[in-house]
Amino acid sequence: MATLRVSSANQYNLLTVRYRTLSLKTFSFILFLHFFAASCTKIKGTDIGADLLPAVDNIVTFDTTLEIIASVFPTEDSLLPRLGQDYNGNIGDLVLGQITSDPQFGRTSASMFFELKPPSYPYYFENTADSLYLDSAVLCLKWTNTFGDTNSIQTINVHRVTETLRIDTIYNTGKTVRYGDLIGTKTFVTKELDDSLFLFRQNTNNQLRIKLNTLFAKSLLAFDTSTRSPYYNDTTFRNIFKGFAVVPQTGSSANALMSFDISDTSTHLRIYYRYDKNGKRDTTFRDFEYKNLNTGAAINNIIRSYNGSEAARHLGVRPRGDSLIYLQADPGTYALLRLPSLSEFSAKKGNVMIHLAQLKTQEVITPGRKPDIFPTPFFLYLEKLDSPSNAIRPFLTDAYLGGKYEPFVFGGQKKLIADPSNNVVSSYNINITRYVQGIITRKDPNLLLKLHVPYNVRYDDLLINFALNGLGRGQVVLGGGNHSRQPMKLRLVYSKL
Repeated sequence: MATLRVSSANQYNLLTVRYRTLSLKTFSFILFLHFFAASCTKIKGTDIGADLLPAVDNIVTFDTTLEIIASVFPTEDSLLPRLGQDYNGNIGDLVLGQITSDPQFGRTSASMFFELKPPSYPYYFENTADSLYLDSAVLCLKWTNTFGDTNSIQTINVHRVTETLRIDTIYNTGKTVRYGDLIGTKTFVTKELDDSLFLFRQNTNNQLRIKLNTLFAKSLLAFDTSTRSPYYNDTTFRNIFKGFAVVPQTGSSANALMSFDISDTSTHLRIYYRYDKNGKRDTTFRDFEYKNLNTGAAINNIIRSYNGSEAARHLGVRPRGDSLIYLQADPGTYALLRLPSLSEFSAKKGNVMIHLAQLKTQEVITPGRKPDIFPTPFFLYLEKLDSPSNAIRPFLTDAYLGGKYEPFVFGGQKKLIADPSNNVVSSYNINITRYVQGIITRKDPNLLLKLHVPYNVRYDDLLINFALNGLGRGQVVLGGGNHSRQPMKLRLVYSKL
């Protein structure tokens, strides 16, 4: 189970978030009920569409905005993103590095822990161990992107993991791992990861290469293939070598998070060595990888610290909401939204046709903003906190078509606009027309909403699971419901009946 702190009119309580696994047949029935209920509603506001709104004449059709009360919170451990393999055995991108100088959101440290294994067992090299001659061993990591200052200098250390990483367990980003001996280190400028490399028998690019120490490298060549050898089977190999801990060195001035594809074949442990062949000494290499017949385990530990940052002054309960909402990508922060003015609107107006209900919010420039270094996220995502069932629920009728998430229908994608001072900022609009129509017409409950920047979205009981933003990538300061110039608001276009 997971817990999420939510608000009522007077206080914040604990809401238990329950996940249940249902069959595909049950999921299809749930979707049928949702769409049947929507089709049976007397008024279906989204049938008109946001691009075909009737003219606002303030006689029959009106355009108004309602207040939103918003507060922001750091993500609890129970709601941190969980990183598991997909059906093809891929773990996806893991994050590595440090952010040490971000005035808006503080500090971040990210470490990676993973196994790289021989392609099969029993595993052996060409000759007996005393006829193999080591050149070097290099840990190679496939770089995909960087969030932060690409001119900053990173120092990365490689250690041996000292605890067993479980292959059958999905860990969240709060998991810590024990490690021991230092076996490699590298200091580099982050932008160098985009360079091409011309190496022995191959050309490659977008790769971080860390040379490992000679003692560790020689031990990999010294093992034989007897029944007592680490290369005899997967169990014996994992007993002697439990994986790599790749961690940023503390005390550095690094200011970026780098993403690496651990499942890619360009991520490997490469052992360069020489051996005697037909009286001559030949040079070759062998690779140990994450994804093979014995796929390894992988863990990403990401720690956020908001001490001394702008965000620290805006975290926690605000009974009437906050003027600034600091949203940081998973594992970061989220906002809880209340719409008491919507209940008041429903009571006052009665049964009206909602042509458009749109959550509108935009970026606010604060002193610590560094858009060229820390860009805003591509997507925001909105969910409902269903108090009767104690669960986080999706906006099925507004955001999903045929069970598939459609961001261009639901909204939430970044758009660039000019703010009141003519600065270019990010804005986000999210359409919840059917949800609001249900509150007006069917007297559905006016629920607490969660706005955040998720890495992945999953509802186990609905068999929904998809990626949305890069892990740890993206942050934005939004105007809250009581911001003086750029307030978060709910826009309604409606008609009297």
